[in-house]
Amino acid sequence: MQARAGWPRYAVVPLVAVAYWAIGLFGMHYFARHGLMPAPIWLPSALAFAAAWRFGAAGLAGLFAGSMAINAVSQTQGLADALTLSVANVLGPWLGVALLKRRVGDRPPFFSTRDVWHFLWTAVGLAALVSALGGALVLSDGGMRLTPDFLWVMLRWWLSDASGTLLFAPAMMLWLLPLQRPDLLPRIALAERVLLALVVLALSFLVLGLLSNPSGLYSGLPYLLLLPISWAAARVPLRDAHLLASLVSVLAIVGAVGERGAFFVDSNSQALTAAGLMIVSQTVILLVVGALVMERRLAEDRLRVANQSLEEKVGERTRQLVESEARFKLVADAAPFPMVMNRLADGGVIYANPRAEALFGIRLDAARPLFVQDFHVDPARRDEVAALLQARGRVDEFEVELVDGAGRRFWALLSCQAVTLDGRRHALTGVNDISERKALEERLHAANAALRRQVEEIESLQQGLKEQAVRDPLTGLFNRRYLDESIDRVLAHFAALSRPVSLMMLDVDHFKQINDCHGHGAGDRVLSSLGALLSDRFRSGDIVCRYGGEEFLAVMPGSTLTDARIKCERLREELQRTPVLLPDGVSLGLTVSIGVAAMPDHGDDAESLIHAADTALYAAKSGGRNRVCAAEPYNWRMASRHDA
Repeated sequence: MQARAGWPRYAVVPLVAVAYWAIGLFGMHYFARHGLMPAPIWLPSALAFAAAWRFGAAGLAGLFAGSMAINAVSQTQGLADALTLSVANVLGPWLGVALLKRRVGDRPPFFSTRDVWHFLWTAVGLAALVSALGGALVLSDGGMRLTPDFLWVMLRWWLSDASGTLLFAPAMMLWLLPLQRPDLLPRIALAERVLLALVVLALSFLVLGLLSNPSGLYSGLPYLLLLPISWAAARVPLRDAHLLASLVSVLAIVGAVGERGAFFVDSNSQALTAAGLMIVSQTVILLVVGALVMERRLAEDRLRVANQSLEEKVGERTRQLVESEARFKLVADAAPFPMVMNRLADGGVIYANPRAEALFGIRLDAARPLFVQDFHVDPARRDEVAALLQARGRVDEFEVELVDGAGRRFWALLSCQAVTLDGRRHALTGVNDISERKALEERLHAANAALRRQVEEIESLQQGLKEQAVRDPLTGLFNRRYLDESIDRVLAHFAALSRPVSLMMLDVDHFKQINDCHGHGAGDRVLSSLGALLSDRFRSGDIVCRYGGEEFLAVMPGSTLTDARIKCERLREELQRTPVLLPDGVSLGLTVSIGVAAMPDHGDDAESLIHAADTALYAAKSGGRNRVCAAEPYNWRMASRHDA
C-alpha cells in the first residue's frame, strides 16, 4: 500500500507518529488522573485504522513509531514488551485494512450495508482482536497460556480498542478521503446544518454533562439522543453526521469521568461502561442508517439517470417513429402491389394503399371502419392466418379466397408480417390476385385428371393384353409361351444354387370320349375345373401352365423327385374323388395320368426335362392310366444315346 497523492511520505510518517503518541498520552493521563487505568477507551486505535486506510505503508510506519514512543519511552516498557505491543498495534490495522480493501476497494466502506458489515468485522473485530492479543501477551501473568487472567486482559484490551475505533474511525476516514459523489449529498442550507449540530450538542451537554442522576433514574435518557443523530444521517452529509456523533460520544466520556451526567450513578467505571455501550450502539446505528440512506440515494440517482435516459430514448424513438411512419406511407403508397395494415386484436384496417383500394373496390374511411374478416370467404382460413402470425410472426404466400366490395370472389396469395405500432400488434399484408392463375390451374388439373384416367385405362388394357399373352383364357393358367420364356431362367438359377427342380406332365384320361359323349362344352368345363384346382394346389413360386389340349405342365423349383411324386399322387387321388358337374347336370368323374421328372436326375435343360416327363407320362398311360410314373434316368440316357 502506498501513501495517497498530495501527502508526502516524509511528512506522513512523523505526523502519524506524533499524533498517535500525543493522543495515547492524553488518554492515559486523562483516565489515570481519575484512577481509571488502563484506559477504558483507547483513542489511538481509531487513528491507527484511519491512517492505515488513508496512507498505506507510510501510515503503518508512523503507527509503529508512535506506539514504540508510548510503550518504550512514556511507559518505560522493556524492549521486548514494547516491540510486542507495537507490532500488535500495527499488525491489527494492517490485516483489517487489507481484508477490507479486498472487499470494497478504495471506496469508503460506509455507503452500503454490505460494506458496513465488512468494516465492523475487520476494523472492530479483527484489528482490535490482534492488538488485544499483543496486550494480553505482555500484561497477563501466564504468558501465552489461556488462563482466566490472559482472557480477561485480552477482553478488556479488545473492548478498549473496539470502543476507540468506533468512536472516531468512521469520522476520520470520511474526513481524510475526498467527497464521494458530491452530487448525492443532501441539499441542506448551512444555517440548518449549524442549527441541527447546536441543538444536538446542547441536548447532549445537558443530558451527559450537567444532569445529576444519583438514583439512576435517567440512565436510559442518553439513548434518546440516537434519534436526532439518526435523523442527521438523512439530513446532512455522512461525514458531518459521524463528526457530530463523535462529539456527543466525547461529551458522554467527559461526563462519565467527571462524575456528571445521566450515566454516572456510583462509579466512574460503571459510567464509562454505559458510555461505551452508548458509543457502540450510536456508531453502529449511525453506520447502518447512513448506509441505508446512501443506498436509497444511489438507487434514486440510478433511477433518475435511467428515467432521463429513457425519456431521451423515448423522444428519439418517437422522432424515429414519425419519420419511419412518413417513409413507410411514402413507400407503401408507391408499392406496385396491394398492401393493407390491420390490428391483430380485432382485424380493424388502419391503412390501405391505392392499389389495395382499387383491388377491393372500396376506400378506407374513418367514418366507416373496415375489418379484414369482412373480405374473407372462409373465416377458418382467416383465423389460421392470424394464428400463424401470432406463433411465427410472419406468413408467406398463404392462399385464400377473398371477396371485394361488390361481392366478386377471387383467389389471392397473402404475405403477412407482424409489426408493433404504438405498443399494439399489427399485421402488414401484401395481396397478390391469382384469380387467372387459379382458373388456369383448375383447367390444368381437370386436363391432368382426364389424362390420368386415360393413362390408367391404357395401362389396364396393356396389363390385360400382357395377361392374355401369357395366360390361357380357358383355364386361367400360364400358357406355353410363358413357359418357354421362364423355364430356362428358373432352371439356370436353381442349378447355380445346386438345388433340384421337378416337372410334372399331366394328361386327362379319355378326354376325347368326354368331348364325343358330352360335347365340347363339357370338355371345356373339365379343363376349366382342372385349371382352377391346379392353381389352388400348387405354390405361388411354381409355374403351372396348360401345355396343349388336355395336357398340363407344372415346374416345381426346389422340389426333389420324391417330393414331386408324392404331391402328384395326392393330386391324382383328389381329382379321382372330385367329380366335375357338367352344364347338363351330369356329374362326371375324372382320372389323370401323370409323368414326373427332376433336375439333375433327368437332365439340366428344359428340353431334356420335358422329354423325360413326357416319356414318364406315356409310360403312365401305357400302364393303364390313372397313375403317376417317374422317369427312369438310366432308360432316358440309353434312349438319348440311341437317338443320337
